[in-house]
Amino acid sequence: MRISIVTTTFNALPYLADTVASILQSHRTDLEYLIVDAGSSDGTLDLLTRIHDPRMRFEVLHGAGQYEALDWGLRHTTGEVMAWLNADDLYLPWTIETVSQLFAQFPAMQWITGLPTFLDRAGACTLLSSPSSYPRRSIANGWFHEFAYGNLVQESMFWRRELYLHAGGLNTKYQLAGDFELWTRFARSAPLEAVNIPLAAWRKHGNNRSLVGAAAYRTEVAAITAEMPQMPAWKAWLCRQLTSRHVLRLMEWHRTPWIYYSMGQSRWRRGLALRPISRYSLQYLTTQYLAGRAPRDRKLPISDSPRS
Repeated sequence: MRISIVTTTFNALPYLADTVASILQSHRTDLEYLIVDAGSSDGTLDLLTRIHDPRMRFEVLHGAGQYEALDWGLRHTTGEVMAWLNADDLYLPWTIETVSQLFAQFPAMQWITGLPTFLDRAGACTLLSSPSSYPRRSIANGWFHEFAYGNLVQESMFWRRELYLHAGGLNTKYQLAGDFELWTRFARSAPLEAVNIPLAAWRKHGNNRSLVGAAAYRTEVAAITAEMPQMPAWKAWLCRQLTSRHVLRLMEWHRTPWIYYSMGQSRWRRGLALRPISRYSLQYLTTQYLAGRAPRDRKLPISDSPRS
């Protein structure tokens, strides 16, 4: 099964080399990797010209916006399965092979996501999230955003080409929230199915577009959701404060499509699981809350102390 990955770049150093390596580490010969550059001047193009792998190619679209470049790139690939990976994020060693197996084994499956995983600037893993639920109606209604059910993680998404084309592709009028809007249209056609392993990792380094442009992103999300069905008033009220928002996510459970590997049967299985909206456990949220309130010189709890 051919999988097509697109990365867009504009002055993408210093993390691009790691991103490219994380994709090309796959041994699949039917992998297609397209990089679309908007006219970098920081050495990005020099780096790309030094990579000799027949599965990878790059094109330059001077001045293209991110979603314009992504939509152009996705439409100029040929794989049955598609995804994009930002130029500072990473796939894991098993990602491409696992995705290929899953889409081949489950022909009715349309789009998937893995466990959200986070890295620091140096590439060390800082958090692997817990399994959570993704109710289709809530995604279609635009409730999966920062001030409600939490953002869906783009780097872990994979989908069939037919779903992308049926949805109409990315709306290129958006600058930051184009992925958020695309997920709402995907959900109108098919449920998001959660894979019980990590498939990609988001690197937090301080200059992420999602962090630098956070205010503009929220403005776009507000505009997108303005004409969509609104949350019940009591849920919207709980979402006004961070603590009560997390309580809502912990308390609200749904039966969600999920995919897991059966050790006894030595194959992937697909079914339904009852899970909360929250991708963080109560214990994790409690420790984060206490850490935020504690003075900087407070002694570590015994469970966090280094062993002698």
